[in-house]
Amino acid sequence: MGADDSKRRGLGWNWLWLMPLSAAALLIVEMHTIPLALRLGRLALQRWSWGALISPSAYFCLGAIVASIYLPIHVLVLIPTALTSDEGRPSRKAQLLALLFIFLAFLLPFVTDALIWGSFPFNIDSNGIARLRFIPFVPWPDGNFGDY
Repeated sequence: MGADDSKRRGLGWNWLWLMPLSAAALLIVEMHTIPLALRLGRLALQRWSWGALISPSAYFCLGAIVASIYLPIHVLVLIPTALTSDEGRPSRKAQLLALLFIFLAFLLPFVTDALIWGSFPFNIDSNGIARLRFIPFVPWPDGNFGDY
């Protein structure tokens, strides 16, 4: 072990602002995405059709639901990697990148909600007839945004 190995790479004092901000971001984001995923899972079970197994829209929607939960967590886990530096104190650019990651964690649910809404495979049209969507966003959903 050399003299350089004794110097630890870490976040240092950045934990003081990173942990509360990341915890708040994760709590706010996941308080929306997890209940939405559970609600859509229950709705999919109520409207279940075996045609969903061959529907690309169903797989796209499932992927968007998983991404809505996983990606904010993954983005927040990337922050310590961006802030860790060899010289001990992260650069201003690294700190701005960390703030950008936190902003991205807040932005991701808006994008994934739109993708989920447009690709949810078990639709009920304006006449009250249940239809299975095969292609995401085709036909365009009849109702308001967020109506399934």
